[in-house]
Amino acid sequence: MISRILRTSWWCSRVIVCGSFVALAACGKKGPPLAPIVRIPSAVAMIQAQRVGSDAFVTLTIPNVNIDRSVPVDIVRIEVYGYTGRRPPSPARWVEFGELVASIPVIPPPPQGAAPVEPTPVDPTKGALPGTMVTVLDKLGGQKLLQGKVEETPPRGSRTPTPVAAAAAPGPDVLRRFYTAVAFSARGRPGPPSPNADFPLIETPEPPTFVSAPYTETKVALEWPPSGGILGFLFNNSALPPEEPPLNELFEPVVQPPAAGTEVATPTGPVKYNVYRELEPDPFAPPNVMGRLPWTETPPMPINPAPLDAMTLSDSVEFNRELCYIVRAVRGTPPNVIEGDSSMPNCFTPVDVFPPAAPARLVAVADEGGISLIWEPNAEPDVAGYLVLRGEATDATLQPLTPTPVAEARFRDTHVSAGKKYVYAVVAVDSRLPFGNISVESNRVEETAR
Repeated sequence: MISRILRTSWWCSRVIVCGSFVALAACGKKGPPLAPIVRIPSAVAMIQAQRVGSDAFVTLTIPNVNIDRSVPVDIVRIEVYGYTGRRPPSPARWVEFGELVASIPVIPPPPQGAAPVEPTPVDPTKGALPGTMVTVLDKLGGQKLLQGKVEETPPRGSRTPTPVAAAAAPGPDVLRRFYTAVAFSARGRPGPPSPNADFPLIETPEPPTFVSAPYTETKVALEWPPSGGILGFLFNNSALPPEEPPLNELFEPVVQPPAAGTEVATPTGPVKYNVYRELEPDPFAPPNVMGRLPWTETPPMPINPAPLDAMTLSDSVEFNRELCYIVRAVRGTPPNVIEGDSSMPNCFTPVDVFPPAAPARLVAVADEGGISLIWEPNAEPDVAGYLVLRGEATDATLQPLTPTPVAEARFRDTHVSAGKKYVYAVVAVDSRLPFGNISVESNRVEETAR
């Protein structure tokens, strides 16, 4: 029995050893090579296009992940393409039919697992950062307002390409300006194109011919004529009654279907207005040494929160800095809004020529050694102080008693002679430089010194 058990153990050990060699041989066997990991930036998820007169502002967000959601993103630039037509090119042929509008350099993030380095300021002239929002400008004009090259496909069984009929799009059959953006990796591999952003290329409302801007010490009163003049105002804001349809033999209305592909000149709705203000740079602000970068454009923002029905607007005034105002006519309702070109700018530098109000309720009280004056302080925020005027009872013109303005609404005159009658008045002085505006005199008071 013992010998049988030993023989069995010996055979088991040989099987285990042989199995180990077989397993080791299998582990060392070489398989097919694995493909290298290719990083491609994801598509631009957010892209918008806004037309303001002859300018188109394209805003987008730079991707911060790869197409497989891995990080850091492999990206070095973004190319923005534009196309004019009734429908956009297919995603695979955008680069072929569109035109390059802008190329935005992107500063790639450091590799994952890289040793931490001392944080340094990013040089904006080198490019934009992943995850940030950028805006580029596309100047509309010339061929950009005409139909672009139409995509063609050969019919089945033929090698001769034929134009593809434009797909029936909802709404009026008008030309549109389309935009898309494509991100590129460091090896030049493009990511998928972004969704399309577009706006209609339709006739814009005429701008007002001028903008008047008289100002006071507190506000600028803007006013402009209607878009297109008086006739434009009548056509833009007065809807004509609809014509009655013709009748058939049974005296029933004849309903005619709308013509296919009818072009619409302008969006519906009355003309409204946006007002824009450009202020001279602050002379005390640090200079912009970076300059203007092509991917840091800013769409103009009107000073009115919503388009105006009226042709007037009040704005606050700031003295001694040049102001420029322009007005644009707007028509339509979101998202189909069209904004026309700007009016002629009205540029001027407001100058503070408005003196403060005269101080009120001046009172004089004599006591031993002097005469005390008190009055109500002015309410204007730019009042720098008050000048006290004095004269004798027979003087028609009073002379300044204080060489510089006094800050408080009170003063004590100690340079008096007992038994002599004096006449006093006060004027307010504002903070305009180099010389302040002076108000008219307050009420005059007389008092005899003790």
